[in-house]
Amino acid sequence: MKTLIFLGTFVQLLVPCSAALKQCYYPNGSPSSDFPCDPNAKQSACCGGGLGAACLSNKLCQSNDGNIIRGSCSDKNWNSPECANFCLSADTGGTDLISCSNVTNTDTSYCCDHTNGCCNSGAGRFNVLPKNPQVWATWDNGATVYKVVGTVFTGTPSTTSRAPTRATATATTTSAAPTNSSPSQSDQSSGLSSGAKAGIGVGVAVGVILIAVVAFSLWKLRQRKASAGNAAQRPVQKLDSQQKTMAELDARGKLNQELRPPAELAG
Repeated sequence: MKTLIFLGTFVQLLVPCSAALKQCYYPNGSPSSDFPCDPNAKQSACCGGGLGAACLSNKLCQSNDGNIIRGSCSDKNWNSPECANFCLSADTGGTDLISCSNVTNTDTSYCCDHTNGCCNSGAGRFNVLPKNPQVWATWDNGATVYKVVGTVFTGTPSTTSRAPTRATATATTTSAAPTNSSPSQSDQSSGLSSGAKAGIGVGVAVGVILIAVVAFSLWKLRQRKASAGNAAQRPVQKLDSQQKTMAELDARGKLNQELRPPAELAG
């Protein structure tokens, strides 16, 4: 009887130790209510329990409603490679991951649910390997633990680092901005711009047209003056000829009178 009591007490002492080994943590170190996907492993990714829940080979969790979630980890410091190092900005709890397969045509492309427009813009988008992830562990409802039924991917988990995806996107945008902020050296040394050259060409053409119009106007004005002068000179010449003829006749009359003998006076 004493032996049975001792064994019962020993089992009760082991239960808290076992529970402590199964404790999972969020990225900020706070404890979570998740369960390790591999209870026998030293460190393991953790997912929420429940009928229909599963751990996937890419260390993400699949809830009973089919959503893909980044869970927690049995490593309180999250330094273990077994932790799912995705969407760490949501450090107080698990977060849903949004698949970008409809944009990138690959099932490894994801975005954190709090990053708006991530799939289309690519800012904060990341990859989770392997392709076509399989079920790693299923939930044993009777034992309230996960049961390992497959293998977990042990290669490079993602193409991104543990830094928040928003910081990475900001750095990328900042580095790309200077390409349009200032003109290149070749543009500065090329002299006048194409717009200035076009303006000069238009100005020259307009000036040539104006000069031609002025020259034509002056030519027409000279022609009109010349015509008016000719018209004014014609009557004068005619009058001069008439006066000359009358003078000649008058002179002839005087000559005839001088040559004519004087008339004799009547008796």
